[in-house]
Amino acid sequence: MKKINLKTLIVTSLACLLPILIGLVYYNQLPEQVAIHFDINNNPDNYFSKAAFVFGMPVIMMLIQVFSCLMSDLTDKNKEANKKAVSVFKWIIPMITIVLYIVTILYALGKALDIRVIVMFILGTMFIVMGNYTPKTKGMLHFGTKKITDEELERKVNRISGYILILDGLMCIISTIFNPIVSICVVGLLVVEAIVLAIYTWSKVK
Repeated sequence: MKKINLKTLIVTSLACLLPILIGLVYYNQLPEQVAIHFDINNNPDNYFSKAAFVFGMPVIMMLIQVFSCLMSDLTDKNKEANKKAVSVFKWIIPMITIVLYIVTILYALGKALDIRVIVMFILGTMFIVMGNYTPKTKGMLHFGTKKITDEELERKVNRISGYILILDGLMCIISTIFNPIVSICVVGLLVVEAIVLAIYTWSKVK
C-alpha cells in the first residue's frame, strides 16, 4: 500500500484554513459582496457573498490541497529522491491561498491595490520556484495514462521544463511594469509553451 504523508497533508490543509481567522477578525467590516475576480483593468467582475468568501474559499482550497497531496503520495514511486521537491510543491497551494485571501480582504476594505501586479508577481514567483525544483524530480512525469520510462528523456524534459518555468516566472514579473496587455500576452505565451512541450513529450513517449 502506498504511504501517505499524513503530517504534511494535515499541516498544509490546516494552513489553507488558517485565513478564516483573518476573515473573522474583519467580518463585520467586509461588504456583503466581496470581489473575487478582476479584469485586466483591475475592475471586479465576479463576487462572492461575504460568508461564502470568508468560509467557503479556504475550504475549497483545502479540498484541492488534499487531492493534490494524495495524488502526489499515491503516484510518486521515488519519494526519497523527490522528497525536498515534493515538500516545496505541496506548500504552493497553501501559500497562494493565504496571500490571495489577504489581498482580497484588503481590497474589500477599500485599500488601493493593483490586482494584476500582485497576481503576476505570485505567478512569477511560483513558476521560478517550480522551475528550480522540477529538474531535480524523478519518476513524476506522467502523460495521460503513460509514464515516461526512459530516464534520459525524463531528465531532458524536466530540464527543459525547469528552464521554461524560470523564464516564464521572470516574464510574469517583468510584465507588471508595462501595459496590462503585455501580461495578457505573457499568459498566452505560457499556454502555447505548455502545448508545445506536451506535444513534444507525447511524440517521444509514443
